Amino acid sequence: MAEKLTKIALALCVTVTVLCVVCGCSVVVDGVDVTSYVGVQYTTYDYFNTSCSVSCYLPEERKGEFSALWEGEIKSAAAEVDSILSVDGEKSDVAAFNAAGAGETLEINEITYEALLLAKQAYVETDGAFNPALALSVDLYGFSARFNGNDYAPEKPYDRTDPKKELPDEKYVKAFAELSDFSKTEIYEEDGKYFVGKSGEERVVDGVTYTQQLDLSGIGKGYCADLISEIMRENGFVFGYVDVGVSSMSLLKNARREAGADPGEWTVSVLSPVNAGEYYFKAYLKDVSLSTSGSYQQCYEIGGRHYSHIIDPSTGEPYESDVLTVSVYGESAAMCDAYSTAMCVLGSEGAARLAEKLEGYTYTIAVASGNGFSVMTNADGKEI
Repeated sequence: MAEKLTKIALALCVTVTVLCVVCGCSVVVDGVDVTSYVGVQYTTYDYFNTSCSVSCYLPEERKGEFSALWEGEIKSAAAEVDSILSVDGEKSDVAAFNAAGAGETLEINEITYEALLLAKQAYVETDGAFNPALALSVDLYGFSARFNGNDYAPEKPYDRTDPKKELPDEKYVKAFAELSDFSKTEIYEEDGKYFVGKSGEERVVDGVTYTQQLDLSGIGKGYCADLISEIMRENGFVFGYVDVGVSSMSLLKNARREAGADPGEWTVSVLSPVNAGEYYFKAYLKDVSLSTSGSYQQCYEIGGRHYSHIIDPSTGEPYESDVLTVSVYGESAAMCDAYSTAMCVLGSEGAARLAEKLEGYTYTIAVASGNGFSVMTNADGKEI
């Protein structure tokens, strides 16, 4: 556990740079004198198979209070969300759903219910481009968590010795795509309890029966970031940020002045999808959530075609569009997660049409152009 806050480099795609300007001037943000505030940062790798960091600026005398909050309510919240929404946890509602038979109804935790409602909202708003019912397709192409370690061995009928070198059989691609109709998944509350009804669809391939499978990782980390930032605000910690899984962030206010930024703003830069170590877009943000999705991190190539972890629901295959990466920022980190994923699938023109329907969300896209890219955005002011 580290206690620090100087410069945080998020290696995947987002960098928040904290510039501590040394001067004799006081720093006032939204009426609060934060000149003497100190920075702390706590990080754990215990949840979501990735990093979870919380950074905070606060008065020196409140460091112990924030440490207790991290060790108590914050880590407990992250642990609960992870265990309930994971695809393989013993207490996971998602795992129970995936193990259930076609057409079954299961009672679920309120967290699962809320996450599924957000997923359903995003599914409708994006015309299905964001779809959490693609777990089988994600697994089919070798992008599930079980492929992350060095101990992978084929165990399922559709597995290959090395999924990064051999494509799946078309019969599985087709069958799994047909099971991904999330509109047939029912989510409802009754007498203070929460339920999810599984699609009644089944597909049989080589004598094995498959049913609809969910994977909420595309919205779960953002949901957790939203939850943790709310815990911080409720306890009076409004300067800092939350980072879950590198690509999902909830920014509070910045207690340090940065060049070009207004008081309270963070300078957020997103790594270029083409030029390693360079940034293709910069924005000055506060009190907002941010998510970045793209095709250039979790990916491989076979036969000259690029395959990424983002699945196109219309084909059941990794998406093919002119979008290399997209960042979305707005009120909810969970919804930013969903919208950024959907915009990758929709392509630049579809992403622009989607953005016109969304209130309070801003996007920036790196659009493939020859061997490079162009930038498309609906941001204004100091961004880019």
